[in-house]
Amino acid sequence: MGKHFTDRLLDADISRTQAQQEYEALSWEYHNTLLKLLDEKRHSANKDLDLYKQASNQIQKIIFTFYKVPKRPILEIRSNKNCNIQSIRKIIYNKNFIPQEIHSINISDYKIDNTKLLNPELPKLKSNNNKNIIALIDTGINYSLKILHKNIAVKDRQILGFDFWDNDNKPFDSDPRQSPFYPRHHGTTVFSILAHDAPNSVIAPYRFPALDMCKFKELVEHIVENSIRVVNLSMGSKKLQDWECFEKVASKYKDVIFVVSAGNNGFNIDENPIYPASLNLKNILAVTSSDKSGRLGRGSNYGQNSVDFILPAERLQVFDHRGVKAFTGGTSYAAPRLTALISRYIEKNPNCTNDEIYDFLKKRAIQKGKKITKYGWIPDPLDNYLIN
Repeated sequence: MGKHFTDRLLDADISRTQAQQEYEALSWEYHNTLLKLLDEKRHSANKDLDLYKQASNQIQKIIFTFYKVPKRPILEIRSNKNCNIQSIRKIIYNKNFIPQEIHSINISDYKIDNTKLLNPELPKLKSNNNKNIIALIDTGINYSLKILHKNIAVKDRQILGFDFWDNDNKPFDSDPRQSPFYPRHHGTTVFSILAHDAPNSVIAPYRFPALDMCKFKELVEHIVENSIRVVNLSMGSKKLQDWECFEKVASKYKDVIFVVSAGNNGFNIDENPIYPASLNLKNILAVTSSDKSGRLGRGSNYGQNSVDFILPAERLQVFDHRGVKAFTGGTSYAAPRLTALISRYIEKNPNCTNDEIYDFLKKRAIQKGKKITKYGWIPDPLDNYLIN
């Protein structure tokens, strides 16, 4: 593409009308660039035509990604192997290079077809004095959805929580690690399960510090400062190094219970550790998923020593990032079911100790079939048996 075109297209300050006009210039320059690249490839491939044909048959799509500054992609163009444009997306950043919007460009007329907000303005919420608060550490939540508002923890008319990824007070649900142009969403769905299973609790959303995992120290300290006793953490990885700072701060604050997912790798995490589920801390409860009959969910991890409980969490009805009803399952959704059960117990027993909570959970669990967890299966986490 011509330098003058990309310079303008990568200018985050141009107006939407200007952007539309310049997107229209995309088709001609895009194809000229591709033709030039393909001519170069064909010229070098003439030495081995068979090799060239084999390689071209393997190409399914071509992706061009442009950067204005390192590690901050701003434009992505996707085409098929015949160089026909399939999609165009542009990220709009603020002055601190925090992503604000994704523009989807119509490939027919090259106008802005859709705008996806990544850091929308915070809603005006009424402060609540509910002391029974759950901390949700995840990818954030879509706080624009009104269906969430009654269960969002509020302090001084602001959302009680924080975005430790972007380092601001807008913990919006977005995970760009796989693709910043097609971010994934997770936290809103987990929130929906917490809100359903513990309707009288409020939830403080924290966007986890993916860029600096040692910020978990600040995150957990924020939780402690707000007297939050139970934390849901539906995430994990194979790298202990990622979780060393978390382990250190979690071991310091023993009164905070961290409910974590066991993971969805389909293996025994006693033998193949997944962190933080495999960390040997009393205040970490690892949870895996079962179907309604107590059978281990497909792909769910297990372990007699590392996994504490198994709860039904296959094909659960939830609402997703858009607020649309859907069905999902897995250990990420078993964890909030146990978190909500603990929260309901604390609601009825506000002066309980952690040991009393652990004893309550053990009494609710039964052994069914082959022993794959430490304490067993909790068949119906919505049942208030032994809570009152």
